[in-house]
Amino acid sequence: MLKWHKKYYKGNGIQHASRIRLKLALGKPVPGVYLITLSDNPHNLLEILPAMTLIQETAARMCPEIVGIASGKDEALELVTLMIQTIYEETGDFKVKEYWKNR
Repeated sequence: MLKWHKKYYKGNGIQHASRIRLKLALGKPVPGVYLITLSDNPHNLLEILPAMTLIQETAARMCPEIVGIASGKDEALELVTLMIQTIYEETGDFKVKEYWKNR
C-alpha cells in the first residue's frame, strides 16, 4: 500500500490524479509519471521515482511517503526545485522531513 501525504504537490501536467493513484494502488503501469518521495537516505532530501518501478509489489511496499507527482522527469525536477524553495522560504532550513510532518 502506497503512503500518500494528504497535501502532496501535483505538477501542471498531471490530470486526474485520483485515477493515477488508483492505477498505482492496483499495481497497473502508469508510464511517464514520476513520484517524489521523502528520502530514506540521510544524505538526500527527496527522491524521484518512475511510477513504473512500483508495479513490483515489493517496491511498492518499500516506497517512502509520496509528497509529489509529476508528468515526466523534467516536470519532476521542476517540482522538486519548487518544493525545496518553498520549504526554505517558509522555514529558513532544509529539514524536509520535519516540514512534511508539520504540514
